[in-house]
Amino acid sequence: MKVVIAYDGSQDAKEGLEVAKKFLKEIIDEVILLYVVRKREGMSKDEEEKEIEKGKKLLEEAKKELKDSFTIKEIVIADYSVAEAILNFVESEEADMLIMGARGVRPDIIRYTLGSTTAKVATFAPCSIYIAKKK
Repeated sequence: MKVVIAYDGSQDAKEGLEVAKKFLKEIIDEVILLYVVRKREGMSKDEEEKEIEKGKKLLEEAKKELKDSFTIKEIVIADYSVAEAILNFVESEEADMLIMGARGVRPDIIRYTLGSTTAKVATFAPCSIYIAKKK
């Protein structure tokens, strides 16, 4: 089974790593850790590079959490829509499952709803999706 874990360093995303380790260890063949840089209008190349480096560091941390459990590949991509980037990536990789956090790292304004990225991905994902939420 090929699993993509969309990872942004949030508490919910970290919970997704735990779910993979605890419950899916026996059935996962390959894990792809995915970080998406949210490109903005007018974003300079330097800003984009800094965000890409930040993503690489976050994925290195995540890889350390999973290193003894799975074969891991790390991918950092940049796009104007994080949700679209995740959806396109999961489809192109023909992933069997996507794991992502219920909410990202932005301030929590509406506590009991899914984040907008998660809601869109959950609606349109071409594979099964596990939405992790930190207790």
